Amino acid sequence: MLNLSNRSLLNKTFLADGAFSLLSGAVLILGAAQLAALIGPFATPVMMKLIGVGLLAWGIFHLSAARNGGPVSAAARVSIGGDILWQVASLALLATAYASLTPIGIGLVIVGIIGVADFLFFKLKGFSRERAALA
Repeated sequence: MLNLSNRSLLNKTFLADGAFSLLSGAVLILGAAQLAALIGPFATPVMMKLIGVGLLAWGIFHLSAARNGGPVSAAARVSIGGDILWQVASLALLATAYASLTPIGIGLVIVGIIGVADFLFFKLKGFSRERAALA
């Protein structure tokens, strides 16, 4: 059983992000056609599968980085940068493709923005704590 009580906030956040990313990636891959139809006419099953594969890789990265009490500083920076890029890309998608998205598609993008913002908040807080502890 995984003992979380002695893990840092950053480590717990990496574990949670890794697990959630693996689950989300699997859902996108397995339900690609159905999700593409819900999002809007420009979304294709291939796009959903590619995003799903990316999320699987993101999940593996996070779970690997969280091993042995990690993540190291470089992994935290990569993860924080990736979350920021996700936010920017999601906002750009809403700004440029809003008219092409279904209401469900808009909702899914917004839920994604909120979910990634939550992980980003805890990564920033956890990373800040770890850096302060080293100082």
